[in-house]
Amino acid sequence: MAENPVDAPKPRPGPAAGLVYHAGALGDFVLSLPAVFRVAAAHPELTWRFWGPADRLALLPDFGPVPAVLLRAGHTLWGAEPDPAVLRCLGEARLVLAFGGREPPPWNVPAAVRFVRVASFPPAGGAWVPAHQARQLDAQGVPPLRAPWLPAWRSRVLPAPLPSEILVHPGSGDPRKNLPAAAWAEVLGELQALLPAAVVLGSAEQERGDWECLVRAAKAVRTCATLRELLAALSRARLLLGNDSGVSHLVGALGIPTVAAFGPSDPRLWKPLGSRVRIVQTGRACAPCSAGEPIGCREPACWESLPARAIVAAAKELLAETHRDR
Repeated sequence: MAENPVDAPKPRPGPAAGLVYHAGALGDFVLSLPAVFRVAAAHPELTWRFWGPADRLALLPDFGPVPAVLLRAGHTLWGAEPDPAVLRCLGEARLVLAFGGREPPPWNVPAAVRFVRVASFPPAGGAWVPAHQARQLDAQGVPPLRAPWLPAWRSRVLPAPLPSEILVHPGSGDPRKNLPAAAWAEVLGELQALLPAAVVLGSAEQERGDWECLVRAAKAVRTCATLRELLAALSRARLLLGNDSGVSHLVGALGIPTVAAFGPSDPRLWKPLGSRVRIVQTGRACAPCSAGEPIGCREPACWESLPARAIVAAAKELLAETHRDR
């Protein structure tokens, strides 16, 4: 009987490969970067590849793309009968780091491949996402990082920043997490005497629209269709104002001063990485209401309890603090 190529994959010539799977949104991915670099640092002998949205490679300078068969296969590994071609490809890897949602991916991989499974999100009321993931790596014997990774990563991803303006990113993956545009326009009206201000609109915000009052309040509008275009816009930021969004998470990790407005979502779980992040929350007793679960309000009333002056005050304090640190 012919040998089953799934059970006994033929080794590919060249250096041994490590593979990271993460199909989550931008903010979820950024919060997972400490776990990604921790596993990669524990295995410097591997050549690392990333399986997920292709634009994320802009944030992984030392990673390469995965073979095309994985991108064609999509999420077939989640099913009871994984795609044999995908299993053959996985069998050529030495180690696979895979992120899931509330549960680690229950994938069936060749026995010779070391598989590190990580649940991306904590249970309701759980720990901050990076801490939740770190505990899982502890349990699987992955050694902690010996040196800080953020400074070197920042210099690779945003090599020559020229901070000169305030940027406002008014969107997020869920419109219910967005402070109303009129409130952001009021914030800009208070801050533009300090620095020039611009609004950053990604593809999702451009499709949604409804930013007219904010666009009128700003000196400029920067539209970004790709992650690399977003990084180019962020290189000009001395301060970013945003919601609980992927852009806020990215900017906080990059070390750019960030004021993030949180309404129904819980900053104890979703606070961005970075020491130059200020969280501004609503004063409503019911907020945050999600605590890691789906947001229950169709139109969250908690935003009514977050005055623009609270964001303005946080922004001024952060600008003054970073000026002193220079």
